[in-house]
This record gives sequence, C-alpha cells and structure tokens, in this order.
Amino acid sequence: MEDIAVGFLNYIQYEKKLAKNTLEAYLRDIKQFNEYLKSYSSLDILQVNKTIILTYLMYLQKNGKSTSTISRNLASLRSLYQYLLNKGLVKEDPTQNLHSPKQERKIPNILTTEEVDLLLSQPKVLDFKGSRDKAMLELLYATGIRVTEIISLDMNDINFEIGYIMLEKLL
Repeated sequence: MEDIAVGFLNYIQYEKKLAKNTLEAYLRDIKQFNEYLKSYSSLDILQVNKTIILTYLMYLQKNGKSTSTISRNLASLRSLYQYLLNKGLVKEDPTQNLHSPKQERKIPNILTTEEVDLLLSQPKVLDFKGSRDKAMLELLYATGIRVTEIISLDMNDINFEIGYIMLEKLL
C-alpha cells in the first residue's frame, strides 16, 4: 500500500496539479477507505469492486457525513482508481458510472428591511470615501451587481445622461 500511496500522491500532485488542501483531503479519504477495508473485509485496495465502494459510501452516510464529504470521498476514490487503472494495477475502475449524491440546496438568508436600512446608512457621507462607499452599497443593493463587477467599473462605463452602466462580461 505504501508504494501505491506514494505513486498516487505524485500523480495527483504533479499530473493532476491539485491544490494542497485537496491533496491532503484526498490522501485522508484514501487512508480512511483503506482502514474501512481492513476493518470490514479481508480485501485490499486492488481487489475492490463497485459493491464495496457503494457499501462504503452508505457507511459514510450512516455515520453522519455530509453529502459534500461523501462526494469528495467518491472523487478521491475515482482519482485513485484512475491512477491504478493507468498503471495497470487494476483491470477495471470500480467507481465508473457511480454518481455523487445530490447536494442539498440551502435557502439563502434574506436581510430584513431594517437590516437593509442599517447597512445602507453605515457609510458616513463626510468625505470622498464615505460618499464612494455609500454609492457602491446603493448600487450593489439596487442592481444586484457583483462586487468584482463594481470594482472593475470605469467612468467610461457610466452613462449619466440616460442613467445606465455598462458591464464587461467577466469570465
């Protein structure tokens, strides 16, 4: 297992170029999966099939793991088995055609009228910065423009005569 772990780390670090936090999470996920295998079966990582992967994902769910954690675990295992398949260490990918659980949609928190009034009254219009900040907050609230869009605005993007602003499409 040690050789596989080192090879997999190199694969996700240098070939897939994953971020440091993602690397740590994937390695932690693989280690936990390996511990699960040792505890609940006599199989090693190279002998796993789709049923074992599904059982593990259900085990995570029963232990109160969030859908995002379960999805990341599946992504970790998917990367591992792609690596093992590319190296010829397994004949097929047991994660193939497995889908991540649906993410729960959280209802956004909405500000009350009083909270909006309090927010918009915060900048004190005593100097240029106060006027600027108040104008930015008013524009954000009134239009739904993104902060990155408001920051990138130029004077040429504002038509004072007819009262509109022109936004560049951000990628």
